Amino acid sequence: MSTSFKLIFLIIGLSLSQQIFGQSRYFTWVDPQTKLRARINTDTYEILKEKTIGVWQNEGKVKLDPKIFNHVPMDFNNHSFTIENGKKILFQIIGTGQVYEYYPLEKELNRLDNTFHSGFNFTSNQFIRNGTLYSIGGEGFWSYNSTITYFSDKMKEWEILRPKNKGPLAITNAYQGYNSKEDVYYSGGSKYADFLEKEDINYQTDLYLFDFKKNEWQLLGKLNNDLMEEKSFNIIWTGELFFHFIKKSVYIINPSKNEVYQYQDNNIDLDSGKGHYVDQDTLIVFKGQNEGPIQKLSISEIQKKSTYIGKFYTIGIQWYWYYIGLFMIIIIMTILKWKRKGEAMEVDVLLFTGLERKLLSRLLELEPNEYLNTHEINDILESTDKTQENQRKIRFNVIGQINKKLKSKYNWENAIERKALPEDKRLTIYKLDPVVLVELKRILPKPLEEKL
Repeated sequence: MSTSFKLIFLIIGLSLSQQIFGQSRYFTWVDPQTKLRARINTDTYEILKEKTIGVWQNEGKVKLDPKIFNHVPMDFNNHSFTIENGKKILFQIIGTGQVYEYYPLEKELNRLDNTFHSGFNFTSNQFIRNGTLYSIGGEGFWSYNSTITYFSDKMKEWEILRPKNKGPLAITNAYQGYNSKEDVYYSGGSKYADFLEKEDINYQTDLYLFDFKKNEWQLLGKLNNDLMEEKSFNIIWTGELFFHFIKKSVYIINPSKNEVYQYQDNNIDLDSGKGHYVDQDTLIVFKGQNEGPIQKLSISEIQKKSTYIGKFYTIGIQWYWYYIGLFMIIIIMTILKWKRKGEAMEVDVLLFTGLERKLLSRLLELEPNEYLNTHEINDILESTDKTQENQRKIRFNVIGQINKKLKSKYNWENAIERKALPEDKRLTIYKLDPVVLVELKRILPKPLEEKL
């Protein structure tokens, strides 16, 4: 290669490097007072706010420890949440477990989390429930999940919330939204695939509801076929309604009332944009992430000018058989449980201490596919009010003693397993080895805490 060609490639390479490493990175949110965009430059620490659409003003620099950005990706987007009427803003970097808090009046930014794992929660759905940040589902590393997690202010880590029953296979994109008035979460139309076997992408045609008060999923029915034919899924959740944008039409969906309306105006180019903000009756759609125009839509006016077109989901007769089958399974399991109770054998009354009995009793209540997380273990061992270091020591000692005694009596290695959750390796779970679980349920009396 000639010297001139090498020089040209070198100049191009330097130019691209400057574009990549010189790009500005921002924490972006909507100012609750002005309803305009605001952002913090994570490279210069400058605070920028829109005074009018597209006109930005420098508000000075934010107070922070530069070390909090040591693990920020080179290119990122964030979710933002307004707390206490704008006194605090939470930022969560998409695709990571990183959580930050910003105080606008003090102009101070802090990092809250102690997590390091990332890549498991792209396209996850996040929201604030009773002042706590929740994250549901997501994708990453060629897999999809439906895990429900929440950020613990006390532990400074993400904890898992385990429902009583199974819900959708995956939760990502499509119809995802938390209704704070009903304290329920809707999930439907998520895409999923098994890329290790084939490249085909499938879409879930079922609509689910998660009831936080009952801590369980409910299958509502099959989604409207006409909506599922359009896979663009430019959808906005307003807190009560789904706005599904398709070309010049928008479908207004009320999942609570199971109704779908269509609004169409050939004079308005409607789309979901690059971000949105709901201000009471106004839906503000941003055409660009940090720049560009905005569109303000009256939710009530669009509803008034919309035409009812049908149900959001339908319940087929096959779902009745599902519930009948579930009822029969519960009856059979109850009969087997009472039968095994009659065959239970006595065990040495001096084998375990009080805390050991309490933890082992709780582990024995789990099914083979269930487990306990770190927060639940701390509750059982009555150590939630202690430091993290003392909590770790208590967990280590109690679990170690149980494993040691079970090995001595039954020659079982590591009866209580400690491992990372496959769907989200940030989280540690505890469970009995499946073989140990079956054997202990067979030989130990019930209730365990009264007999041991």
